[in-house]
Amino acid sequence: MTRLQDWHEVRLRDVPASPWKNGGGTTQALVCWPNSSEWVFRMSVARIDSDGPFSEFKGVDRWFAVLNGAGVTLAFPNHKIDLGPLDPVIQFSGDTPCDCSLTAGPTLDFNLMVQGATANMARINRLTFAQKFKAKTTLAVFVVEEGGHFVLNQQRQELNKMSLYWVTLEQDVQIEFHDMHVLLIQMECSP
Repeated sequence: MTRLQDWHEVRLRDVPASPWKNGGGTTQALVCWPNSSEWVFRMSVARIDSDGPFSEFKGVDRWFAVLNGAGVTLAFPNHKIDLGPLDPVIQFSGDTPCDCSLTAGPTLDFNLMVQGATANMARINRLTFAQKFKAKTTLAVFVVEEGGHFVLNQQRQELNKMSLYWVTLEQDVQIEFHDMHVLLIQMECSP
């Protein structure tokens, strides 16, 4: 049976920030699997301090969510979207040019990037959520805010704020969120 002890935990506070080449912010890479140079998936938290273009990632699927701050406007070639810390996650291609403008000051944002795998990321904000996941699925949970509780296979667990938990399931599991604010990521790959 999968237990929380089988999951990898990465606390944001323990990950050093790397400054961007353009000086517009920093990135904290939470996980790059299988390694930092040739990854299938990469999850990170970025602090955006000034307006500017996102880096191009050819052949990469991207998901983006604002964690805190007033928010951003993302400008793509054919449309713009305003995003704040309670809005749904957006997905876009790393091939697509994207310019980012801050709404009112810096933001902290979560990024999922995937190549060669199928993935999805969703924000679950203070809702009751329950779902069964099949073995061999890679699951990740990023805890945005304190409060609520997590249930794994009918066992209540405590999760730390601003921490990422991830695992590739060895068997089917049932997970539940009760009154939590999290990002839930699921991927079909084989770490």
